[in-house]
Amino acid sequence: MKNSHLRETVEIIGVISIVAALLLVAWEVRQSNRIAVAKIEMELAHGFNEMNMIRATTPDFARLFPKMNSPANHLVTATEESQLQGLAWHIANLYYSAQIAHDNALLDAQRLDMYRLDLAQTLDRFPGLHAPFLQIYDAFPEMGSMPVFQPLRDLEARSVPQDTDAAPDAD
Repeated sequence: MKNSHLRETVEIIGVISIVAALLLVAWEVRQSNRIAVAKIEMELAHGFNEMNMIRATTPDFARLFPKMNSPANHLVTATEESQLQGLAWHIANLYYSAQIAHDNALLDAQRLDMYRLDLAQTLDRFPGLHAPFLQIYDAFPEMGSMPVFQPLRDLEARSVPQDTDAAPDAD
């Protein structure tokens, strides 16, 4: 009888140990996911902060912003056009990173929507970036299927000239 009681005690301890080990693994996975999400958020924030810091510390870059705000009132040189294209690529890559993070469950839908709204505000604030963004969008039409790029789809739809001179159908 003693042997049976000892065996039951050892089995119970074994089961408790397995359950504890599984709980520890689950906790570690959850912590790893939290770390990955935080890292993604910090890297995206760093990309945007980097742009702001360059604007604050680099006069040539800062001179682009009035041209982005009201492009019709400013002459844009070929160099500045290239800088605007580079800036649009940088911004597009940040939003693409957010979309990829979302697609891999590292960024929730609410955060992705925040980035989508931010892109819409960027396009509203900086009409001088419309042409560079549309060039990127034309080069990579797969962006059209990504929710974060909805504002670019809307911009592209607004920029396509409507055919108002079409003859009515004769029936």
